[in-house]
Formats: sequence, structure tokens, C-alpha cells
Amino acid sequence: MIELKPPTPKEIKDLRVSINLTQDQAGNLLHVSTRHFQRWEQGLSVMHLAYWELFTAKIRVLKNRKDSRPMA
Repeated sequence: MIELKPPTPKEIKDLRVSINLTQDQAGNLLHVSTRHFQRWEQGLSVMHLAYWELFTAKIRVLKNRKDSRPMA
């Protein structure tokens, strides 16, 4: 069985930047504070895999949308 590991701060930031989201917008997508999202990107706390799964899924949806309106 493959052990799933939490994302690194770089992976979190790279995914956010890939569609030009601010940290505030990314936090809104996940229903967390901007500060909480910043702590994940800074490596001060670890993003739970459930949040990572939600974040990657929402990023995929945003990349496939025809308009550029944020989801949050």
C-alpha cells in the first residue's frame, strides 16, 4: 500500500501560483483564514491530506472553467 504524505510548502505554493490565486483567495477556497493558509506555505503547520485533496480538486475545476471568476 502506498503511504500518502502531506504536501510540502513548495507544492502548496506552486499549485496556488499556477492559477494566480492570492493566499487570501486560496484560503477562501478551503474555508480557512488567510493566516492559516500562510502557515501551510511557510511550513509552520502541516496541511492535512483532506485539505490537500480538496485544494487540488478545486484547482482542477478552476483550470477547466471557461471564465476566470474564482469559486469563492
